Amino acid sequence: MNGQSIANQLLYSTVKINTSKGSGTGFFFQFSSSQGHVPTLITNKHVINNNPNETIEICLHLSDLDGNPIGNKEITCKLDWYFHSSKDLCFACIGSLLSQIEANGEHLFIRYVGEDILITEEKINNLDALEEVTMVGYPIGISDEVNNLPIFRKGYTASHPAFSFNESGIALVDMACFPGSSGSPIYIFNTGSFIENGDLILGTRLLLLGILFAGPTYTATGEIKISTIPTSQKVFTQTPIMTNLGYYIKAAEIFEFKSIIEQIINTYNNN
Repeated sequence: MNGQSIANQLLYSTVKINTSKGSGTGFFFQFSSSQGHVPTLITNKHVINNNPNETIEICLHLSDLDGNPIGNKEITCKLDWYFHSSKDLCFACIGSLLSQIEANGEHLFIRYVGEDILITEEKINNLDALEEVTMVGYPIGISDEVNNLPIFRKGYTASHPAFSFNESGIALVDMACFPGSSGSPIYIFNTGSFIENGDLILGTRLLLLGILFAGPTYTATGEIKISTIPTSQKVFTQTPIMTNLGYYIKAAEIFEFKSIIEQIINTYNNN
């Protein structure tokens, strides 16, 4: 396996989050701060049951001394989750957790999403209304359990990425979105070539477009409802039917967390 390809790196950038009430998706994000890089885990608030002290079960990849993935490590941990002020989005700092694991002589194989691929105002205005997108996650909890790897899904933007869809900071993708997909990162990922501003560009483009959190459904009576993507499958007397659409939180909303991280660092340094 070409471990250096972007697609292969994305395989190791997410994790299935299990709680007592269901499962969802989280992804590893590395912030740049005044003190260096800060590793975090980002997901939806509803994935961790809107509990700022939620205990989760995750399975991390281990590596050998040469940096090659060799196995998995299942852990249960209680993290401090920090919530976005208005969006269904949260993060937890995981540096201490990772240090504890590696202090026991185990080496982790994790690939982080970084601020460098967060879509900027300039880049988002260069996008077309219709762009191909890629989502990485665990729909209905499905994953490669032997190798501990997520599922790739393809789709298209259903609203122009530069505009908000009925609500600030929210947009829409045309993609099958099922329980377990909540918290999945959505990318614009082109290899070989792509169109930008009407011009054919040779090369590769990877941009974090947003994070899935909800999807419109309709009932047998034709009533349309917009609800968060659940973390578990349930039996209803009135069955909601997925519409192959998903709502995502725009990636720029992640920047709100930077000020929280700086506050955490300052508090730690002053103690």
